[in-house]
Amino acid sequence: MNSSPLTGPAADAAPPSPVSPLASSGRHPVRLERRDLLVFEQRLRDALARLLPFKGHSLHFPPETPSEEATYAAEDKKLLLPLFAPPEGNGPAVRRFLGLFAARGVPPKAARPLLPFLPACAELVMENLSLYKQSLCDPVTALFTRQHLLDAMAREIEGLRGAFRSPALLPGGPALDGEASQAPETPAGGGCFGVLAVRLPALRDVVREHGYLFADQLMAALGAALRELCPGQALAARAGDFELALLLPSSGGAACRRLAAEVAQKLSAVTVPHVFSRSGVGVAATVGYALYPQDMDGGLFGKPGLEQARVLLRKARLAAALAAEEGGPAPAVLGFGRILAEGGRILELLPLSRAMVSLGRNMNAREGQRFSVWAPPAPGPAPDPAPRGEAPSLSPPPPLYKGELVLMEVREHSALAEVIHVGDPTWQLERGDTLTLLPDDASGSVRQGGGAALRDPLTGLLRHGDFLARWCAERETCEQFSLALLRLAPNEFAPGSPGSEDEPSAHPERLMGEAVRLLREEFGQDITGGRYGLASLILFHPGMGPEEAQTRYSELAALLGSRLFPGREDGVAVGSACHPYLGFRKADALENCQKALEYALLLPAPHVGVLDTLALTISADKRFSLGDSFAALEEYKRALLADAENVLAWNSLGVCLAALGRHNEARRYFEETLARQPKDSMTLYNLGHTCQCLGDIPEAKDCYRRCLRAQPDHLYALLRLGQLAEQEKNHNKARKLYRKAATLPGGPPLVRRQLAGLALREGTTEEARELLHETLMHDPRNAVALHLLARLYLDGGEDAEVAESLARQSVALRPDLKGGWLELARALEARGRWQEAREALLTAGRL
Repeated sequence: MNSSPLTGPAADAAPPSPVSPLASSGRHPVRLERRDLLVFEQRLRDALARLLPFKGHSLHFPPETPSEEATYAAEDKKLLLPLFAPPEGNGPAVRRFLGLFAARGVPPKAARPLLPFLPACAELVMENLSLYKQSLCDPVTALFTRQHLLDAMAREIEGLRGAFRSPALLPGGPALDGEASQAPETPAGGGCFGVLAVRLPALRDVVREHGYLFADQLMAALGAALRELCPGQALAARAGDFELALLLPSSGGAACRRLAAEVAQKLSAVTVPHVFSRSGVGVAATVGYALYPQDMDGGLFGKPGLEQARVLLRKARLAAALAAEEGGPAPAVLGFGRILAEGGRILELLPLSRAMVSLGRNMNAREGQRFSVWAPPAPGPAPDPAPRGEAPSLSPPPPLYKGELVLMEVREHSALAEVIHVGDPTWQLERGDTLTLLPDDASGSVRQGGGAALRDPLTGLLRHGDFLARWCAERETCEQFSLALLRLAPNEFAPGSPGSEDEPSAHPERLMGEAVRLLREEFGQDITGGRYGLASLILFHPGMGPEEAQTRYSELAALLGSRLFPGREDGVAVGSACHPYLGFRKADALENCQKALEYALLLPAPHVGVLDTLALTISADKRFSLGDSFAALEEYKRALLADAENVLAWNSLGVCLAALGRHNEARRYFEETLARQPKDSMTLYNLGHTCQCLGDIPEAKDCYRRCLRAQPDHLYALLRLGQLAEQEKNHNKARKLYRKAATLPGGPPLVRRQLAGLALREGTTEEARELLHETLMHDPRNAVALHLLARLYLDGGEDAEVAESLARQSVALRPDLKGGWLELARALEARGRWQEAREALLTAGRL
């Protein structure tokens, strides 16, 4: 890493040495490193393949610099081509040796005529590779550009899409020969990734006070500091004039939070001495992060990967901006998922118990969400001195609870809310009060004061808070009731929605009024209902059962759709929950209504869903995908209580238990699924994998074979059988199974790593090296391939720095991979870093 000449003390004791224009402007030159040969290996191979034909290739990093001439071994048909970095700057041409490109299977007739010209051709190839890297990097910070970051995020998203469509559900895999193996079906990035946005707004002040060139020097120092903090698999980029970003594959919320706090602390401590004042100049950094797919709502998953990447980066930038507004002790870090939970503020108070709040659609807010209101912490005067002999109290006063409100109309950056409860009439709500999201299952708060219930002037129904108060009172008098949540097409309520003056969709108020008129015709004039949001209504029906609710609302949804949204199938959706149902309390009906509505949106028109076993299964799947495994277990069990023949719930419950490491229980649930569907290939594979984890190899083999009889092209069953054959040292059978798997769609990228491990066991290291290079070209974050390649480099006495880089990426991707820590320790020992090597060995010993 090169440092700017102005980042150290001023050199006034010696005459200044000449520097290049880039160095004088504080820019870090973008240059090729040895690691870049692995990063751009695909491009390097394709460029050399245009010069001469070869069947396979590998990269070598010997410590000594070889001859610049290419060498060819006719007996092995192998050609070695040295690769040198292009000269830098305008000084003497000093060529840095990077590595050797070994091409296998080169015909003698093609190699011999080209030998004298190959060094010049390689020089041209490396020059093009250097220019390509410069096109991807920012010239000031030497970090990647914003567009390259977005492209990398889009590739991550597309990779996760492909992994989630995989027929195999279980993550991870059993150990082979004492070494953890990466399951071929494990999604890239472990099923999620994070992006960090680093805002540096004070750089504007630096530009104004010290000029653009000095700001570039400071930005270059910040970029260098960010590169040092980057994990091996991360991608650092400059996302704007005053903004940096970091892509963290295979990272969840905890990892992003830790790194974000470290980045904010370390970047805020970076200073560059000014040439005149000699004082250090630095800026404060605020960091926001967003997670994929946790911070994306359902409507965005169908968009292209690049569109989702931009949205995710915008969410991280929004979190960083709000982190700066929150202030408080450094470091200033905020995750996007925390914004909705505790980042809201009251912007303006309106008549009729309404308020504008700072939560909008861009923060995943939606109509019907309820928040508690708290007075913001105020510094206030210093506390009175304590009496003599007593210690003064330094704890701040507790926050003051003021009431509750509910979102009625959600806009892009703000929302209109209705106050449904005031904690103390003497403490009115004010601008700047903070909001805390209440759980979805929170029961409605009864209005205090005993006043008459207020009705919505548009529909004649109760307002949201008054409906909840009425429902809380009347549900206790009913042994059976139904609660229905009706949602009209929200797009018709957006400002500027299409439609002529004669169409109801041109006037959203008329839409709601017409919907309530039809509801009164169906259920009578005395219905108990209220507004649940701008485009939603909620209705209470004493004495109504699930069959009646399904029938009547199906007819009503079809009528509303034909009257209000002709030609549209998604105009109306209804979710209904009835009591009694299973062991749910009466207060749970509102949350169950929301589950039924989510289920209804997945059904064909008319979109009417009553809470049943399938709705509970879908709700459990959602909880499991968000990482709440224990809540998902409870929901799956409720789905089975509702219908013991729900095979989806049986199988999903087994998957959830296996993910928690409870394989014995998972096995029982998979067997229950097979008792109902004996030829289900997905369940057969899951049961086989569970038996393999439990050490019951004969049963695992039987399940995999039955899976292949039910689905002959099941790729993962073939790979698992190959792994078992390899574990039994039946290499011929394993190779046959791997080659069969390679003929299936999507098989070649997964099979190469398995074949590389097989080649290592057979002692054919050159074949293993080529296969590992091919594996990393298709999957640069294959943790097992990374640490195996690091082992080969160390065993061959090659550059330990490259091996360390590969091993660090491996342990960052799979901290549970013992082999990665061992190879990292070897690489650190080879570089003389004994203390770090000892820590890596201790980590490996704990696994």
